[in-house]
Amino acid sequence: MRRAGDVVLLVLQRVLVLVGLYTILVALHLYAIETNWAGTKPKPLPGQDYYILPSWQRFVQGTATGAIAMGLGGMLFYLRRLYLAKRPQ
Repeated sequence: MRRAGDVVLLVLQRVLVLVGLYTILVALHLYAIETNWAGTKPKPLPGQDYYILPSWQRFVQGTATGAIAMGLGGMLFYLRRLYLAKRPQ
């Protein structure tokens, strides 16, 4: 049973790191797409309504979420090393 728990913990930490990297890459990609798209639109005339895309907010949220997921994966890696170092083999 301990072996299964070690494997599950190993898979979980790898998945967290990969999901974190993927989330950061998607946030960067979407930020680049949105800023390029918004840059091609003409400026609104005075008095007209206009909508500002929340590109920066989504970029920060995606990057922070990815960094948190990667941090959790790294923390699990460190705790797993401590746990396996204390356990007699």
